[in-house]
Amino acid sequence: MADFPFDIMNIVSLLNLRVRRRQSNSIYTDCPFCGDNRGKMNINHERNIFRCNYCGESGGMLALYGKIHGVSYSDAYREICDALQTGNRPHGYEIKAVEKQPSIQNSEFAGIDEIHQTLSMLLDMLTLSEPHRKNLRNRGLTDEQIDRLGYKSTPPFYLCQLLTGRLIQQGCTVQGVPGFYIGDNGKWTVKFHTRTAGILIPVRGIDGLIRGAQIRLDIPVKDEIEDVNKDGTKYLWLSSSNKYMGVSSGSPVHFIGDPFARTIYVTEGALKGDVAHCLMNRSFACVAGANNISRLDMMFSILAHNGTKLIVEAYDMDKYRNEMVAKGAAKIYAMAHKYDMESRRLTWNPHYKGVDDWQLAVKNKSIRNEEDCNENFREQFSLIDTGYANESTNAVILQQY
Repeated sequence: MADFPFDIMNIVSLLNLRVRRRQSNSIYTDCPFCGDNRGKMNINHERNIFRCNYCGESGGMLALYGKIHGVSYSDAYREICDALQTGNRPHGYEIKAVEKQPSIQNSEFAGIDEIHQTLSMLLDMLTLSEPHRKNLRNRGLTDEQIDRLGYKSTPPFYLCQLLTGRLIQQGCTVQGVPGFYIGDNGKWTVKFHTRTAGILIPVRGIDGLIRGAQIRLDIPVKDEIEDVNKDGTKYLWLSSSNKYMGVSSGSPVHFIGDPFARTIYVTEGALKGDVAHCLMNRSFACVAGANNISRLDMMFSILAHNGTKLIVEAYDMDKYRNEMVAKGAAKIYAMAHKYDMESRRLTWNPHYKGVDDWQLAVKNKSIRNEEDCNENFREQFSLIDTGYANESTNAVILQQY
């Protein structure tokens, strides 16, 4: 960015964006576009770009300033230069210094096979607590399914270095594997903490190999000044990007089911997709968030090559009242059409938020007229798999896009 007399951190200070977290090459702030105050907007101060992981708004330095103030890029450039050089405060904003995190050396990603081997062996060393197993049973999974899917409880922090040492002794690569880093004592360890304890969820690619892991937190992480009506963060990636020789999660897309299936469902969250797959016997691609779909593009390319004809969007039912979720769903339709696949929307009784909740209700016989609903359900999914659907049924409504 040698052509610019400023960088994106100068613009962060001009806009008074609230910094929530700092990493070696980026910061996370509240989003001025969607108003979300959970620190979902990533601002990369090495590449001078931004992206909100909630609403999907993204761009470069001039876009960050120009979109907020509704001015052209040329006007944004002039206003920024004027403010920084003369001390003016455009639009009433106060200029404050925003510190960059001291540069931390990160590792390059290890190979796919190495990541799979290391995380697989780590999971083999861990156990699943009875409370966590009960939680998964309550979601509709059987013990056989829980064990096959590989869920484990996160280990206590004091075992992290010991577990990592055992992995190294067994020939595993830890450098470049998400979650691993070199601690202050110069030894490799893995990033688990008491505050982020929970269920460890393997995230697998379309080839079945583990690409990373998420943690379903026992206690959601919530900012002390966050909106009291919000639940806080329930899921975290196993990541070490803010640690020496660590690496980010990469936010991989989780896949479960048949990669050659004619119909593939898309939903949010690996655990949700696993449960829905087990309850419905359908194949799911699972993104980390409604608008976090950039890595879905490559998977759609592979699925189209494999013979998939229909993508069914199965986001939570708040897609009808949450603009950001609806925006992410629309991106799925466009991406499916890019690879000449049809796209449809899956809807259900809005009393049940997620596709997994709805299917668990079906399983537990808690929907009215259960026999009729189940008959419609079986008929409807048979129609979906052939690319047709009767939109008059009560269990499922499909809309063509």
